[in-house]
Amino acid sequence: MRIHFIGICGYAVSGLALVTKQLGNEVTGSDEDAYPPTTEILSRAGIKWVDGHAAGNVTRWGKPDLVVQGNQVREGNPETEAARRLHIRLISEAEYWGELTADRFRIVVAGSAGKTTTASLIAWILRAAGRNPGFRLGMAVKDLGSAAAWGGGRDFVFEGDEYTSAVFDPRPKFLHFAPQLAVLTNIDWDHPDVFPDPAAYEAVFRELLEDLGPEDGLIACSDDPTVRRLLSRTRAGVETYGLRGGADWHGRDVQIEGEGMRFTAWHAGKVLAVVTTRLPGEHNAANALAALATAVRLGVPVPTAVDAIGRFHGVSRRFEIRGQVRGVTLVDDYAHHPAKVRATLEAARDRFHPGRVLACFVPHTYSRTLSLMDGYADAFQGCALVVIGPIEPARERHLAHTVTSQDLASRLRGVGEVFTADSARSAAYRLASAARPGDVIIFMSVRDFDDVIGKTAEVLERSPVA
Repeated sequence: MRIHFIGICGYAVSGLALVTKQLGNEVTGSDEDAYPPTTEILSRAGIKWVDGHAAGNVTRWGKPDLVVQGNQVREGNPETEAARRLHIRLISEAEYWGELTADRFRIVVAGSAGKTTTASLIAWILRAAGRNPGFRLGMAVKDLGSAAAWGGGRDFVFEGDEYTSAVFDPRPKFLHFAPQLAVLTNIDWDHPDVFPDPAAYEAVFRELLEDLGPEDGLIACSDDPTVRRLLSRTRAGVETYGLRGGADWHGRDVQIEGEGMRFTAWHAGKVLAVVTTRLPGEHNAANALAALATAVRLGVPVPTAVDAIGRFHGVSRRFEIRGQVRGVTLVDDYAHHPAKVRATLEAARDRFHPGRVLACFVPHTYSRTLSLMDGYADAFQGCALVVIGPIEPARERHLAHTVTSQDLASRLRGVGEVFTADSARSAAYRLASAARPGDVIIFMSVRDFDDVIGKTAEVLERSPVA
């Protein structure tokens, strides 16, 4: 088949495009405002794509049999309209994944936070066990080598995104994946541009659980009160996990171990194993416990799973240490929701104690920044300095501004100093001038803020540290 991808440079869509090409199809695509690393990966794979949307792109390399569209593509896209005029089948990226994997055993990890790391860990454990899984993740994974792979085994691991599948397909992505085994990490209101209130957000997770049948399985975090409340809505066989007690899988004695964490895994009231992970923070201990429970449910021997967890290096841009300059550690992280910001900063304090924590944060979308303002207000507590960059509008770039970085800065509590930067260069100079040996600077954004980490490193190299 010849398949054309609209929005091909997104992490999810690019992974699907690469897998589709590996399966022997001719793949083309387009995007706008595209940036590395996906642009480089697609080009190296020999995929023909163009930066910029135009109706002619659809047939530029020949008329396709199928057009697949990512969920970042807006209404009225000229290529979407061209596909409709030419009567070419048009489907979302999530729906196509569902069709491709219809004969696989599908494991779907859903939740507001932790799903990328947990899904990646599960795929890594299955690979270590010789199961050769396929996977579709939201970010490239160091150990797995990519964000998506077809695999040759029975299992296919999905990171299950709750966001809408496409402008013409409002269903949450994870519903297309129809899991036989679901993992639910937590539920904390997000994406207010789609879900106007917490009840609307919770409803899609409830639908996921209600779709599971008695022959299916569910691994759920009982530490989360909303998850606990929804468990009565599923017919699946449920096992719970948590760090707070009362769960089928209980992580006890959680403590810092080197650069990561260590805990004792209990199952059915008995000690099962001592687990170590290189990933910092209590939230990552919970993610590792979820992955262990899932792997054992799938038949992986406990020693194999525990060994794989201990060797896992993590996901790109999830507390990724980018280096140290003049005694100042620079960490890159994808955190953008208040709960994720809070967890990342707590992990930094644990990992780099007693050094100070400085933060550079780029808010993502006007709707999220405005709706979750109260959550952000307390998320940065304890930081010596918080530098806030311009809001990244992403899919809202053509909408009117409803909130500013200055609005957010004025609301932060429990912070030593707050500075709003209009550019990566000004952010770098402010961070470098405030930093001193032993400090850690956490850079948090969905997409790179014009290489603010590199610019900060350059300024630190040239200037004495305070």
